[in-house]
Amino acid sequence: MSFRIFKGIEYPVPGIDTAIQVLRPGAKYDLISAGVIKFNEWIDEEGREPPTSEEIGLEIIREQKIYDYYEYERNREKQYPDLKEQLDNLYHDIKNNNLNNGEWIKSIDKVKLDNPKPDTSPPK
Repeated sequence: MSFRIFKGIEYPVPGIDTAIQVLRPGAKYDLISAGVIKFNEWIDEEGREPPTSEEIGLEIIREQKIYDYYEYERNREKQYPDLKEQLDNLYHDIKNNNLNNGEWIKSIDKVKLDNPKPDTSPPK
């Protein structure tokens, strides 16, 4: 099960384990996956049945849409300058009274322009 957190928003990294935990939170299982999803062991203190392959497939599709929406965030994270470099640029921009169009703001603006946030709300 894997999730990312961005600005306090947790979103799923698509996968079978993540889908199962979203569909049946807290359930414990041992999964056999050989083309078809089968459970070797299923323990659910709430007595719920394991999710079907169809339910899991639909959940993975939903998760993928959310993950795709936040691609801009992951791309920005890779492209932002190293924090030491950012702080050095910011220091020099402050010393030169150049906060509005100094090196730091230019570098951040470029990353944001190259990786715009979608105009729509994230999928649910």
